[in-house]
Amino acid sequence: MVFSIARRAAFAVILSAVSAMLFALPAMATTTPAWAGFGNTPGWYDWSVVSTLPGNVGQTSPHGGYSTATAKCRVCHSVHAASSVLGSELLLPTSVRDACTYCHLNAGIGYTQVYGSNPASYSAGNLPNAHNTWVDGLGVTQGVTCTMCHQVHGAANLMTANTHLTQSILRSFAEYDPTAGAPLAADSREMALTRWCAGCHFSLPPGSSFYATAYDMGTHIMSVANTNYANPAASFTGRVAWRDSTYCMSCHASDYGVSGGWPHLTAGVRFLVSATSSVGTTMPASVPIQDGICLRCHRDGTGAGIGLTY
Repeated sequence: MVFSIARRAAFAVILSAVSAMLFALPAMATTTPAWAGFGNTPGWYDWSVVSTLPGNVGQTSPHGGYSTATAKCRVCHSVHAASSVLGSELLLPTSVRDACTYCHLNAGIGYTQVYGSNPASYSAGNLPNAHNTWVDGLGVTQGVTCTMCHQVHGAANLMTANTHLTQSILRSFAEYDPTAGAPLAADSREMALTRWCAGCHFSLPPGSSFYATAYDMGTHIMSVANTNYANPAASFTGRVAWRDSTYCMSCHASDYGVSGGWPHLTAGVRFLVSATSSVGTTMPASVPIQDGICLRCHRDGTGAGIGLTY
């Protein structure tokens, strides 16, 4: 009888301890972030949540910088719950075509937003003020897609040497404008972007280039404003410009520096800006042939300039 009572008492103690542990488990689980999915879709983890995990602290995005300590892959990929729509073979929550828009054209998610968070501005046709894409009548994708410019994994061997470009996961190209060359590690943001833009925009006749640092008779020079213009082919010598044209964004400046604006979607057609003079208020250009695009550099605002003194 004594043994039976002792055994029952011991069992009661054990049962009590196990019960206490079971009740304590939910409280222990709350010490790590809840890995919520996007909306009601299972399998993907919201970066705003997993960015607080120890291995992700200090990381600015799920693109690149992977290690055994980070938890980034499942922000974009799901091993067993991927979408079944055509083109989702990369275990994405949607088609490959729409993978970037899933986060970056959805203001409710909170990631860096482009195209005004409007998917139609990204894929509604050949817009004159955007780098965007669309599907033509034959079902062929046209225009500029996200991955033509961005390397979503930040793969080291596909990036440039310039940190300004790397921060935006802008990829390197196999070929650049022969005059501009590839972006250099020491380039400023504007210089690096100018060389990088020339990776696509140099389709001029042989011997000419969009990036011309000397007068080549074929395209606008890219240089500081010359105080003594003396081109032998011109009928006037003296000062003709009061703004520099050193970089692409010297002219194509609409929404430059605005988050999600340049060079995705801008207010100015072809990203151009217009003004009455070099000191006038800069505005988005409404058409690519309006004279304000030229007056913004070629008048000084005090009575000198094109149509006034030359």
